[in-house]
Amino acid sequence: MAKSKIQKKKNTGVKLIKKANKLVESRYKFDIWETRIFISVLAQINRDDEDFKVYRIHYKDVIKNFNLKSSQSYGFLRDAARMIMRKVFNVTDYIEGHERETEYHIIRTVNYATEGQKMDAGKEYIDITIDPEMKPLLLELGHTYKGGELTKGESYTAYDMRNIEKLGTYHVRIYELLKQYQKIKWRKLEVEELKRMFELTSEYPLFANFFQKVIKPAHDKINKYTDITITKLEKVKTGRRVTALRFEFRAKSDEELAKIRGEVFIPKRKNTKKEVAEEVKVEYIDSSKETEKDQLFDYFLGDVVQRFGVTPSVFMKLLSKYDKEAIEQAVRVTNRAKYQQQIKTNIAGFFIKALKEGYTDVKEETVKKKKKAVEKQAEITRIKAELKELKIKKAAEINKIIKKLTSLSPGLTGKAVESLREMAMAKLIIEKQETTLGRALVIEDYRKDPMLRELVKGKIVELEPEAFAKTTAKFEEKARKLKEGLK
Repeated sequence: MAKSKIQKKKNTGVKLIKKANKLVESRYKFDIWETRIFISVLAQINRDDEDFKVYRIHYKDVIKNFNLKSSQSYGFLRDAARMIMRKVFNVTDYIEGHERETEYHIIRTVNYATEGQKMDAGKEYIDITIDPEMKPLLLELGHTYKGGELTKGESYTAYDMRNIEKLGTYHVRIYELLKQYQKIKWRKLEVEELKRMFELTSEYPLFANFFQKVIKPAHDKINKYTDITITKLEKVKTGRRVTALRFEFRAKSDEELAKIRGEVFIPKRKNTKKEVAEEVKVEYIDSSKETEKDQLFDYFLGDVVQRFGVTPSVFMKLLSKYDKEAIEQAVRVTNRAKYQQQIKTNIAGFFIKALKEGYTDVKEETVKKKKKAVEKQAEITRIKAELKELKIKKAAEINKIIKKLTSLSPGLTGKAVESLREMAMAKLIIEKQETTLGRALVIEDYRKDPMLRELVKGKIVELEPEAFAKTTAKFEEKARKLKEGLK
């Protein structure tokens, strides 16, 4: 049953594209045909692949997948593949707090029909092999199983190929950058960083041109053809100059996607318990620890990623080793060092080192001392409150025992009253009350007056010590332990 269900899913037209986040944020420049070829290769990589294969790309499939006119020449496919062989991905890493860049060659070999060769219609293709050095960026992404054991690879971004089939090359890049932050639903992208990633640093010197030629078309195409809708696009200014763009976006509903793709929308029925169990066996579900990492990523996104410039993939790795308290300290120390101009250039590198080495400063130590003093005072207040509550509970237990004793021995209260008259202080209180009332006190008078009532209770405890010994010892031990915290 489970097997047939999985096969059905595979026939829905979904072609999953997966890239390491490092690759999404890398620096490279493709034209539209180079983009189509690379996407076509990624669509053939399966989640369980451990090595690259020979990827055959049929010209007719590219025409179909990207909704192109069949009049376009096979030469576009051949020439684009040859051009990719001359190109690289420039991937940024932080090693020991310093920014470094690695160049990855993409294609190792490409096999194609030479110019002038006549091929049967529908049988035109190219064969491509990927450079093995690309494995960390395209294979073994996220959580995978190797030899029966779960391993962790690079953080990645995934999406359905159908979402980008009608997009241009820069539209695809911006779509991927937004999909990377789909859980967060917004992303701020620095204009100069975008130009650097797209290798457009010497083009579009005026922001207005860059916005009209690159950003605005991407905005429109993404909203029209993909599974997300950009709901707000804000131009962030530093002074009078636009230095960043803030995108807010949401996922489209199944009904909206069906309309875009010209499909008939059929509302999903709820899965039975059996089907849910089968799906859980098929797909790996992230652990609660991963969910906690995502929450921390969202919490520190503004400071660490947006302000300090640490790449999301690097920050996700750091979240595996450091907790919220350590990150908060590193953020504070970095902010103060930046304000005091102690950081000359690499803010991201300083933050990473501050986190790894537990950097502190005078302000941090002062705050820690104050925090410790506040925590100590709070602890004292808590202990005093617990001692007060303990006293109330002890009195309630004593009352229960007194009621039991006096019910079994009615004369005990009178005996306690007579014993009080032998005490000088108690005798004065009793005589003063009798003078005020103009008569001798009766048992009921002792019950109504709070002071006399407590004196009688205390005397009953003295007269019957064995009945109260266990209860008294229990509460005194608890009080002793609490008072140790006040020292």
